[in-house]
Amino acid sequence: MKKLFIAILIALPCAAFSQTAQHLKVSEQFLEVSGARTAFDDVVNSMLQTQTGAVPQEHREKFISVMKEFMAKYFNYDVLKPKMAKLYADEFSEQELKDLIAFYSSSTGKKYASKVSVLTTKGMQMGQAAVQEHKDELTQMMQKAFGQ
Repeated sequence: MKKLFIAILIALPCAAFSQTAQHLKVSEQFLEVSGARTAFDDVVNSMLQTQTGAVPQEHREKFISVMKEFMAKYFNYDVLKPKMAKLYADEFSEQELKDLIAFYSSSTGKKYASKVSVLTTKGMQMGQAAVQEHKDELTQMMQKAFGQ
């Protein structure tokens, strides 16, 4: 009995690792069919444009150059894809990811994938506009909260 128990303990991590590797592979497939690369690139470009707007005009070209060099090295889809796959694998079972792959492979899923970054950008712009419209009130609330 003791030998059986030890054999199970030895075999279990191997089975779990194999399952995890397959789960991560399915998660990466989901990222590909869901249009994650395009959405990621769109968000990065939007962030860069927003940040660039806060940089004085005479420094923008250098700022953009440095940011693009940095992002190409550390913050691009190919570099972050394994971490993103793990993130989705942590949140969705292998079967759920397969279901999502089926959805994103459908015509409706493909349409959604093609629109999601535009919808996200428009949603962020709406949020920014709402804050901008009421920034004076927000400033007053912050000043009151921090005793200024």
